[in-house]
Amino acid sequence: MFGWASLSSRRPGSRLPTPVPEAHVSNGQRNSVVLGPKDRLVGQLFIEGDLRVAGTVEGALEATGDIEIAGGGKVNGQVTAYNRLVVGSEASLIASDVRVARLTVEDGATFSGRVSMGPHAEEPAPVAVEEPAPVVEPTPQKGKRR
Repeated sequence: MFGWASLSSRRPGSRLPTPVPEAHVSNGQRNSVVLGPKDRLVGQLFIEGDLRVAGTVEGALEATGDIEIAGGGKVNGQVTAYNRLVVGSEASLIASDVRVARLTVEDGATFSGRVSMGPHAEEPAPVAVEEPAPVVEPTPQKGKRR
């Protein structure tokens, strides 16, 4: 029987951002996920720790640590790295939005997108929009007969 690990590819939009652990450590080791050269992800991926992409990603990536797009890695989508994003010399990142604390783009890399840099801030809470109260029209009453 083959063992399959299941990674959640859905991060509900209503979920608050996960607090960033001081060190992404479990059992004395830093949490790290690698997508190899033949791996392909379509969708969303949220990682508690570091992520290294050498394959292809079409969708949103978010990591509480570092994200490295290395080798021939290709990412097309939104990227959020709470710590650092590195786009390697042979890698490609085409993004709508990139949110990072620090960014390194090596010579030879392909990079396109809008960048917001600085310490990771919690996403703003959705703004509640009050809808106007419905207008109740008085119902005409039937005239009384005398």
